Amino acid sequence: MDILTGKNEKDFAKDTVYRFMKSININWIQFTTLLAGRIIDDSIEHLTDNDCVNVLIIDDTTFERSRSKKVELLSKIYDHAKKHYKFGFRLLTLGWSDGNTFLPVNGCLLSTKNSKNRINEAAEVDKRTVGYARRKLAQTKAPKAMLELLVAAKKSSYSSISCAF
Repeated sequence: MDILTGKNEKDFAKDTVYRFMKSININWIQFTTLLAGRIIDDSIEHLTDNDCVNVLIIDDTTFERSRSKKVELLSKIYDHAKKHYKFGFRLLTLGWSDGNTFLPVNGCLLSTKNSKNRINEAAEVDKRTVGYARRKLAQTKAPKAMLELLVAAKKSSYSSISCAF
């Protein structure tokens, strides 16, 4: 928003941000986990009591993309709340909470393993990239993806996230 409003002048252009966001070589799970850990340790932890219990919360939300036609791995998913199928993804989010604050730690979009329910297939990428691993993770079942998110949080060097286990 700073780039769009022009309030703060940055040393990089808007295209740089888009290339960064689109890169298949960035491990977004690790990046967001480390960012959340730093925010918790530097800004939130010292505001709470030492007796406060920290927890990790898993949230599974429907991420509807009803007007999209060319989105990679777009699938037909069942919305249990509304009891019908929609086009979109399931957004699996791992969050940290101390009872007062909720901070997303990491997450992933889940498609479906069933190719009949997928509208678009994944683009071909090098199997050595993180982008390939994310595409494979998106096509797994939610419990396995949840374990991947928890493993990434446990590997985190930040005590506030690791101690929530």
